[in-house]
Amino acid sequence: MIKYETTDVEIGMYVSALDRPWVGTPFLFQSFLIKSEKQIQQLQKYCRTVDIDEEKSSPSLANKFFIYKCRTVGAKPLEESFVPSTQPRQAPAKFSLRLEDKEIEQNLNVARQVYESTTTSLHSVLNDFRLNKEINPVELKTCVHGVIDGVVHNPSALALFSNLKSRQQDTVRHSLNVCILSLLFGRHLGLNEKQLSDLGYAALLHDVGEIKVSQEILDKHNRGLTPEEKKEMEKHSQYGAEILLSTPDIPGIAIEVARSHHERVNGKGYPKGLKETEINYFARLVSIVDVYEIVTNHPGAKVHVSCSDALKSIYMMRGSFFDRELVEEFIKCLGIYPVGSVVELNNGEIAIVISTKPGRHLLPTIMIVKNSQGVLYQPLVVNLEHFKEKEGLSKLHITKVVDPNAVGIDLSDYMIRESGMGR
Repeated sequence: MIKYETTDVEIGMYVSALDRPWVGTPFLFQSFLIKSEKQIQQLQKYCRTVDIDEEKSSPSLANKFFIYKCRTVGAKPLEESFVPSTQPRQAPAKFSLRLEDKEIEQNLNVARQVYESTTTSLHSVLNDFRLNKEINPVELKTCVHGVIDGVVHNPSALALFSNLKSRQQDTVRHSLNVCILSLLFGRHLGLNEKQLSDLGYAALLHDVGEIKVSQEILDKHNRGLTPEEKKEMEKHSQYGAEILLSTPDIPGIAIEVARSHHERVNGKGYPKGLKETEINYFARLVSIVDVYEIVTNHPGAKVHVSCSDALKSIYMMRGSFFDRELVEEFIKCLGIYPVGSVVELNNGEIAIVISTKPGRHLLPTIMIVKNSQGVLYQPLVVNLEHFKEKEGLSKLHITKVVDPNAVGIDLSDYMIRESGMGR
């Protein structure tokens, strides 16, 4: 490891640590390969020195490393003003942490592109609906199949973006998040390509009827509505079915889901009070995802809860509000620690779950962000599978899910800094 002045860093060098706390820099991960002049400019702006890992750097730089070390022998220490007030994260001695930030970073970049492009396209599509303009079927198909492709090739990263909190009412963001989660669920259920395509259309357009509801009512977020306003709000499901019925090339299932995603298996939903299997299968599926997304992310929710608490509440409503079997499968799909959950480890550190694998839900990949005293770390990506012991319990493992607000963690702060997405 060599301590380099940022004026001397080059493309191909691998940065393992900064000379200042991570907070306040544009870097998401504590280590990364320098790939561009822009990264060098950012390093020079925020840091005076960085630690460079020779082994992970480009082999072509070996001779330059030798010359630099010879040149800096006997150099005076840096002025105290540049010594960080909070030292970069040091891994606990008893754990041998392995970084997986490069692959995670690549996946996040791809997921960001899918999320951003689909958001832009969906805004355009909904605006065309709003203005009664002819819908471009190619643009709509691109929206749906772009998300399907993202879910197939990059499921955890795309799910992570669906967990970004929105600061304002946004039908587009909510619809896209429901689409992502519904397709993850559909893939878990083993749906074929045609079924996934139909489900994608249905989930993405389930709330299209809201464009016919006044903004004043929408802005109330279902709180404090008068009886008349409540009736008008509930009409969005029928409005949605009517809009899609008059739109060419829309799957019939999408029309039914727009109409029925607020039906409940006990017959106490709307608009028709359907029960059990009277409700379309995909409508029963989307209704679960819709509620989950609202209570975990949506700014209009009366109260926001953690991913795990949301699943517990939905589980309690199985057989009354929601299809019993689908609820149980949804929980299996997301796992005990859904992507985006904030958790505490057995050593007291705080982390965000950023990736899970089927059958490995107890040992996800996490991003450690705080130590046991609540001090922010430069984020460290760790796959808990690497610590699995023969007895089945990991040396480093999750002990509980924690409230993000209670520990001062906002996933958006980490994702937006890296992706450049606006709030």
